[in-house]
Amino acid sequence: MTPRGRYGRVQRLTDAGGYPSPPAGERLGGAREGRPVTILITGGTGFIGSRLAARLALEGKAARVAARGVRSSSLPDGVEAVTADVVSGNGLEHALQGVERVAHLVAIIVERGPLTFDAVIRRGSERLVEAARAAGVRKIVYVSAIGADPDPRFPYWAAKWGAEQAVIGSGITYTILRPSIVFGPDDDFFNRLAGLVRWNPVVPIAGDGKTRFQPIWVEDLVTCIIACLEEGAHDGQVIEVGGPEQLTYEEMLDTVRRELGARRLKIHVPLPLVRLVAGAMEALLPRPLVTRQQLAMLAKDNAAESDAVLRHFGFTPKRLSEGLGYIRR
Repeated sequence: MTPRGRYGRVQRLTDAGGYPSPPAGERLGGAREGRPVTILITGGTGFIGSRLAARLALEGKAARVAARGVRSSSLPDGVEAVTADVVSGNGLEHALQGVERVAHLVAIIVERGPLTFDAVIRRGSERLVEAARAAGVRKIVYVSAIGADPDPRFPYWAAKWGAEQAVIGSGITYTILRPSIVFGPDDDFFNRLAGLVRWNPVVPIAGDGKTRFQPIWVEDLVTCIIACLEEGAHDGQVIEVGGPEQLTYEEMLDTVRRELGARRLKIHVPLPLVRLVAGAMEALLPRPLVTRQQLAMLAKDNAAESDAVLRHFGFTPKRLSEGLGYIRR
């Protein structure tokens, strides 16, 4: 039987091999007139947001999840559900009623029709910030991404940069977290990589495979978010975070192969050829394995300082090799 440990129900959301790291703070201070601090999580039904909601519920925090489609029955006990859409702005005023802190997690990794990076990430953040200011929100913690930059050659990072600027210019106290790639049960990247390894005798590697990443375990990122939600904690800072090791794309692939016990040949494929294949997948598949924009992002390393989490939050995050057991299921 899996031990429940300190965090009880969260254990079911994590790799069975370990517990979530302890939160940096034991409570969220600063409630007005002694009332509990209400925290709104935008994108609260997603990969990171669902785990943040579960952790806050376990700690007895007043959490509210806002998403375009959300049912209370799908959330942990004690978490409120509201329907809101940052793209259109519909429902934001209602979602923010009585809210003091916002954990802003809305993002997409693939564009579909009108749901572009700019529309969802940048303009959506601008609408949220405007509504939060009107509602009297006291703090926003925005989860951006390492690489955020206004360079229009990288639309995802440019949208993240624009969202950061909206938060910084809002007049609301803020903290911005820029994580590297995030791993954990139900993640997109490593589960897809595992499928590639599992079903192919020869595994292609785009380009030289030397782009560096710093994978961070989802529960460790949640710990960082909760720490930033504290009143007076990391206010006005932009903090890049990652796991305790920097790995190239090829090294991450090798870690996945070892976890699966799969002996596979690897072949390096020139990027121009991979771009052609990616373009075809974008045209034919609703969920392409890789997009041309994602390939373009391989031009930049995606890593923070190796001790960033320890220095800013006081704990050592989990290594990728320690938390990949979920890909075997």
